[in-house]
Amino acid sequence: LTMLVESDHVFALQAWAPVSTLESLQTFCNKNQMALNVQVPQGNENPPTLLKNPTAVAGAEGAVTFYITPAYSSWDPTWIMYFSFAIFFAMIMSDAAYGMMMGLILLVAWKRMGKDDKGRRFRSLMLALVVATIVYGVAIGSYFGVTPPGLERLQLKMNGMPLFQQREMMMLISLAIGVMHLVLSNLITAWRKRGRLLALGSVGWAGTLLGGLVYGIAVSGSTQPIAWFAESLSLSPESVRKGAQLGGMYGIMSGLAAVFLFSSTRPLFSIRSIDWVMRMFDGLLALTNVTKIFGDTLSYLRLFALGLASAQLAITFNGLADDAMQVPGLGILFALLILVAGHGINFILGVIGGVVHGLRLNCIEFFNWSLTEEGTPFRAFCKKV
Repeated sequence: LTMLVESDHVFALQAWAPVSTLESLQTFCNKNQMALNVQVPQGNENPPTLLKNPTAVAGAEGAVTFYITPAYSSWDPTWIMYFSFAIFFAMIMSDAAYGMMMGLILLVAWKRMGKDDKGRRFRSLMLALVVATIVYGVAIGSYFGVTPPGLERLQLKMNGMPLFQQREMMMLISLAIGVMHLVLSNLITAWRKRGRLLALGSVGWAGTLLGGLVYGIAVSGSTQPIAWFAESLSLSPESVRKGAQLGGMYGIMSGLAAVFLFSSTRPLFSIRSIDWVMRMFDGLLALTNVTKIFGDTLSYLRLFALGLASAQLAITFNGLADDAMQVPGLGILFALLILVAGHGINFILGVIGGVVHGLRLNCIEFFNWSLTEEGTPFRAFCKKV
């Protein structure tokens, strides 16, 4: 609602309306002998934002608007939020049995949550979290902190060892996920700025991130990624390492150069010296975000750290229960109490951590590079009964 005028003989209402409602709105006005004037939004206007997505992913809309309502002229990150939030949540939970517990809770509440559209949307988001948590838990082989006999073959392994037990590789995977997430964020910004030189600045940040990841792998001393590429390319590991180091350095340098040259709104070709000076100033100011993007990338290490903490807590409670079993008489009862209480606490902490940090990586790190324009949510004009 933008304007409401009422007198003894005239009642006028000016408001925003979704395009999908115009037909029914015209029918209503004709039926009630009312005049209707439809105008498209002008360039200087700022209409409210109405996110519209399929029910399967619409539950993630609440996760987006919890932090920010995208401006009408911006873009809808619901699809990306849906998948990335589910992946981050699963990595933090890090246990297939906890995912099954969530699935059981969802199954009990399934019919009740399907009574209205809002409940059905949230139910779909919960289903994605459950499926992602179970799949990731099976991949790392964790079921209440243990791997049952016969299920080891479903674990992801490297050099005969479960991947999750190789901390260096898991940290690298977490960083790689962070880099790809932030690269996607900057490429989306570049696409929205297409046709302007500013788009090349966002492409520069994407190149800097990729170059930094490649260079970091090359100089970190990590042998497994280098060995993979060397084997697939039929080259020696040392030549691959040197090539990655050189390529990563070129990626960083060319990316930062693009950021410096194309982060200003002033004309590139100008006869005024002030424009050239201010372009250099804007470029240097943009380069100060190097520390920001570096910190944002390292922030994704929480995916591994929190997942490791959850797994270690589960193992610890299992060990305490095993020790309690040795107590004569009441050992089984003590062990059951420790298991129920311990895994219950770990489950609750995992859910809280998965929600808080899963949202944080999307709403803080990701949105900071792709969604900075805030709008107002669309609210239908209606009579509340």
